[in-house]
Amino acid sequence: MLKNLQPSPYFLAAAISSLLLVPGFSAELQAAPITFQPKADFTTGANPIYISAADVNHDGKVDVATANISANTVSVLLGNGAGSFLPKTDYTTGANTNAVTIGDVNRDGKPDLVAANFVADTISVLLGNGDGTFQPKVDYTTGLSPYSSALADVNRDGKTDIVVTNSGSNSVSVLLGTGTGTFKPKVDYIAGTFPQSVAIADVNRDGKPDLVTANYSSDTVSVLLGNGNGTFKFKVDYPTGTSPFVVTVGDVNRDGKPDLAVPNANDDTVSVLLGNGNGTFKPKADYITGISPYSAAIADINRDGKPDLVVSNGLSSSVSVLAGKGNGTFLAKTDFATGGNPGSLSVADLNNDGRPDVVTSNLSNSTMSVLINTTP
Repeated sequence: MLKNLQPSPYFLAAAISSLLLVPGFSAELQAAPITFQPKADFTTGANPIYISAADVNHDGKVDVATANISANTVSVLLGNGAGSFLPKTDYTTGANTNAVTIGDVNRDGKPDLVAANFVADTISVLLGNGDGTFQPKVDYTTGLSPYSSALADVNRDGKTDIVVTNSGSNSVSVLLGTGTGTFKPKVDYIAGTFPQSVAIADVNRDGKPDLVTANYSSDTVSVLLGNGNGTFKFKVDYPTGTSPFVVTVGDVNRDGKPDLAVPNANDDTVSVLLGNGNGTFKPKADYITGISPYSAAIADINRDGKPDLVVSNGLSSSVSVLAGKGNGTFLAKTDFATGGNPGSLSVADLNNDGRPDVVTSNLSNSTMSVLINTTP
């Protein structure tokens, strides 16, 4: 198994699991073990690396969009509300589509798609028609090798903006929205080395959106505090494990302060950084995952009121669920099989039973896997 692979637009990294001593770990047992039905797979475009879930056709049922890196497309799969999906519809994007995000960028109440195109150095915006179909793409220039994007109103003008990680130029691009579905030219800010993902959240609780990037080649997350007008302060870096991918923000210890969870592809762990509430973070605590973890979500999977972690493991073709203790620490993982080489994951109630389910994009067999939550 190779270690320390060089970054590429394709699924990155391999790793050898190592046993870690985790602060706060104990042999505590769960009252109700977390369980899922065996995976059900649905065909996507070629080599989906990223997945997003939302109701794109306003029928009250969760739908899914995948970014297909080899097909230069996004696939949209409409949900039937029972955990199953209709056959995909594909939409053309730019070269080597690496990520897709769902949000309403033109304020018409209809979900739109934003895709990051790694080779084209662009993002594609596909405006939604409100019935689950989308208009042809309009492209906007980013930095070099955009890897992923996030949507939020970063300048607090009521219009959705786009933030993009540029892995080839070690930066994030901010494209302010006009409110009509078009965007102003990018403004770039320095991030860590080879940033893979960005999360937008108010990490210092001042009412102004901030940015957090996961930096694959510098083994850090960068925090860029927002000024509230769409500009950002210079980054502050915090160490993670080796080769972090997708950073997720949530309150894992229920103290009202945003925390970070970051999977580390080259040491088979997820790092948890507890927030101090002022935009700074405590040193990481690492938890063992499957092999080569790619993305993570924070959600209460077993509905006990304590946030849990869900991690997709690229080289063990699984997701790991780490039940939370409610104090920012987590029990040992339980693994569930997915399709081959899952990239990102989303957590949503796919069958309307009140339980959070999991869906993954599977790079090597061009599918998505649906795992329906059956935890009592």
